Amino acid sequence: MSELIFIMLFFGVPGVLGFVMSGKRGKNPYLWGFLCCIFPFFLVVLKYHDKPADKKDPPVDRS
Repeated sequence: MSELIFIMLFFGVPGVLGFVMSGKRGKNPYLWGFLCCIFPFFLVVLKYHDKPADKKDPPVDRS
């Protein structure tokens, strides 16, 4: 039973974190969640990816 808990923590937590972080950054959450589950180093890659900028129009000067 303790092996199951270890595996869930070792693979599950990075996978869930990768899923959530990629969703906030506009990336494919399923792909990044799977990558982070298998290779937790990808969490560092996701951390330094830029978040998408707001696509608002710049203010127009009408003077």
